[in-house]
Amino acid sequence: MNDVRTLRVSSIRSQNPRGFGGCIFTGIPIDDSGTVQDASAYYVVRASSDLLGTTRVQPGQWWRVAGEPVENVLAVNGYRITEWQIEPSDMNLALPSGEHIITLMAESADFQGIGRVKARRLWETFNEDLYGILDQGDFSALTAVLTEESARQVIAAWQLYGDTRTLQWLERHGFDAAVGRKVVAFFGTETPDRIEADPYRLLSFCATWQQVDALARDEFGIAETDPRRLQGAVEEALYRLFGAGHTCARLSMLLDRLAPILHVSEGNSQWRQLVPDVLAEGLSNGSYIIGTEHDVHPVGPYVMEATVARAVVDRLVKVTEAQLLTAGEVETGIAEYEASEGIALNDEQRLAVQTAAANAFAIITGGAGVGKTTVLKGLYQIYDRAGVRVVQMALAGRAAKRMQEATGRPASTIASFLRNTKDEDLAGPVVAVVDEASMVDIITMHRLCELLPPHVRLVLVGDPSQLMPVGPGLVLHALSRQPGVPSVELTVVKRYGGEIAEAAAAIRAGIWPELPAVESAPIAFIPCATSARRGGAEPADTLAETVFRLYRQSPDDAQILSPRRSGAGGVAGLNALCQERMAGEAQPLLVWSDQHESMAGTGFRLGDPLLCTRNLWDWGLQNGSLGRLVQIEASPRLITGENGEELGLALAWAEWDDGERRPIFESMLDDLELGYAITVHKAQGSQWPRVIVPVTGNRLLDRTLLYTAVTRAQRQVILVGDQAAARRAVESLPRSHERHVALGSLLRRNLAERTTPVEKR
Repeated sequence: MNDVRTLRVSSIRSQNPRGFGGCIFTGIPIDDSGTVQDASAYYVVRASSDLLGTTRVQPGQWWRVAGEPVENVLAVNGYRITEWQIEPSDMNLALPSGEHIITLMAESADFQGIGRVKARRLWETFNEDLYGILDQGDFSALTAVLTEESARQVIAAWQLYGDTRTLQWLERHGFDAAVGRKVVAFFGTETPDRIEADPYRLLSFCATWQQVDALARDEFGIAETDPRRLQGAVEEALYRLFGAGHTCARLSMLLDRLAPILHVSEGNSQWRQLVPDVLAEGLSNGSYIIGTEHDVHPVGPYVMEATVARAVVDRLVKVTEAQLLTAGEVETGIAEYEASEGIALNDEQRLAVQTAAANAFAIITGGAGVGKTTVLKGLYQIYDRAGVRVVQMALAGRAAKRMQEATGRPASTIASFLRNTKDEDLAGPVVAVVDEASMVDIITMHRLCELLPPHVRLVLVGDPSQLMPVGPGLVLHALSRQPGVPSVELTVVKRYGGEIAEAAAAIRAGIWPELPAVESAPIAFIPCATSARRGGAEPADTLAETVFRLYRQSPDDAQILSPRRSGAGGVAGLNALCQERMAGEAQPLLVWSDQHESMAGTGFRLGDPLLCTRNLWDWGLQNGSLGRLVQIEASPRLITGENGEELGLALAWAEWDDGERRPIFESMLDDLELGYAITVHKAQGSQWPRVIVPVTGNRLLDRTLLYTAVTRAQRQVILVGDQAAARRAVESLPRSHERHVALGSLLRRNLAERTTPVEKR
C-alpha cells in the first residue's frame, strides 16, 4: 500500500544526513484546508536527495508524501514513544491554503523578521486577497501592515517558495538543480506555461535531449514531426557539433547529426523534407543564424566568433598609430638586444620583431626550438623603449610559469588574468602576449577580447602544428592563415638538431620518417601488439608491458606520454601497471572515510610520481605540475603559516618539479593523479630527457599529437605500438582540419566592411 497524506513540517531532525543530501523531518497530518487531522499522530519522514534535489525543507511547509508508514517504538527517558516512519516513494511541496499561511510565515526562516503576530495581521487585513498580492509581487500593498523593507522581504520569500515548487517539479522529471535554477531565473513565474508551450526550450538550459524529448512526448503529447520537436532537434544537433569542436555546420553535417537524434532510419525521408521549413522558422525566431557561406550557426558561438573577429579587425585598421617606433629605432633596439645577449637573430626572427612592433595585432608561429622565446625577449625590449607595458599569459599554469622563467617577466594563466584584471590595470600603452595560443579555444578568446580595451595591442604566439584546443573552435589555426593578418612563421630550428629534430620536422610536414627499431637510437619505433590475447596471460611483448619495461630502465629521467586517458596504452592503465610493479608493496596513503567509518585508500603510495590537475595557486602548484610522494605522516600533522595561522592537516609530503617540498592535504586529493604516465595534452610546453609514447589506432591519434609528443624529448624519444597507425596519422591531415569554424570568414567580411585600408605585410 502506498498511502498519500499531507503533512505540515513541525521540526527538522537532520538536513543532509551523513552528507548524502536529503532531509529527515517530523510532520503533522493535515487536510487540504490545513486543519490537523490527528493531533496524536507523529510522522518522521526520511526524504532522499533523489526526491528533494536541492529543495530545502523548512518548518511550516506543507508536503504531500506518498509512502507506507511503519510503526517505530522508542524509549526516551524511560517513556515509550510511538512514531510512524515513512521513506517516501514520492513527495511534492504544496502551498498552504486558508489562514495557515500564517504558520508558514511564522516558522520558515525565509520569511525573516515576520513572526506570528505580523503574519496574522497580514491575513486579517487581506484574507484570501493575500495570495494574489504575493503572487503579483505587490509589496506596496503590504506596506499597509509592514515596513517597505519587510514587505520586500516577504515578496522575495514568497517568490522563492513558488520557485522551489517549480524547481522540484523540474528535478523530479530528471533535470538537475543547476538546470532548474537557470530555467526559473529566466522564465520566473511563467516557467510552467513556457515549458508547456514548448518543452524543447529546456535544451537552452543544458538539459539533455533524452530528458527533454521524453518529457515532451510523454507529458505533453508532442508528435514525432511536430515543428517544435524538429526545431529542438536542430538546436540539439548544433549543440552536439559545438561540443565536438565545430562552431557552425554545413547542411549536410546538420542532417547527419539529426538522424540519430530523431531515431529515424536512412530510408525515412519525411523529416528531411520538413527541415528547410524548420530552419526558416528557427532563423526568424533567433534560434540560430545562417551565415554568409550558408552555414548554420548556433547563436552563442556566432556571437563569440564575431566578437573575436571584430576585436582583431579593430587592431588591424590602426595602421598609422600602430607603429611604435621608426624603422631605424626598431633596428637600433634589435642591435642592442643582440649585443646584450651575445646572439644574432636570423631573418625570420628579425621580421617577427619588426612585424609585432609595427602592428597592434600580430601572430608569431613556429615549431619546437625555432626561437620563439628569443623573439619575445627582443620584442619586449622594443616595447620597453616605446613605453608599452607587457602583460604575459598562457592557457595552462605550467606554461605561464615557463613563460615567466624564460623571459624574466611576470606571467599568469589566462583564467587568472580574466579573473583578477580591472579596467585601471589596462590603462595606458599595454600589449597582451598570449603564448601556446594554439590551445586557446573560442570561448576563452572571446572572454579575453571582451575584457581587453581596443587600445591594448595583442600578440599571439604558438604552433598550429601542435595540438588544437580541447574546447570548441580554432583561433590561432584560423587567424594565422588569413590574408591581411600580420603573421610570421619561424622555421629555422635553433634549440636542438639531430635525428629527433629531423623526424619532428618530417612529422610536422606530414611525412612519415623511417625510424629504427633500436632502443638505443635517439628516436625509435618499437612495434608490438597493442592488445592482450584472449584466454591467456598477457604476453611480455604487448604494448603496456613494453612501455613499462622501457620506463623502468630510467624512471628518474623518463616520462610516459599517452595520446589517450583510457583504453590500450591509456594513462589510466599504464599508471596502474607502473604503480603495481614499482610501488605495489610501498606504504599506502590512507585517509579517514566518514561514509565507511574506517581508513580508506587514496590510490597513492610512497614513491609515486604525482600530477597536479588544477591550479593551486596558494601552494605554488599549477595544472600540469609533476612531483613525487616522498613522506607519509603517521597521523595528520597540523601545518601553520608564517603568522601562526592554521593551514590544515598534512597527510603527506611531495617534492615537486620546481624543487619545493610541499604538504598534501585531504582537500588536494581530488586534484592529484598518478604521474607515471600523463596525456600529451598535459605535456605541451614541457620537456624531459627521455620520452616514451604508446601508439594505438584511435580517433585521437593525429599528426599534431605525435609531433607534440616527439618534441617533448631532449635526448631520446621511443614510440611503441602500432607503426601502421602512426604512419596513417602522420600522412593524414590533422584533426584541426576537420573542425568547421567561421572565424576566418567573419574576419574577412568584417575587414572588407571597414573603410580604412589595411597594410599588407
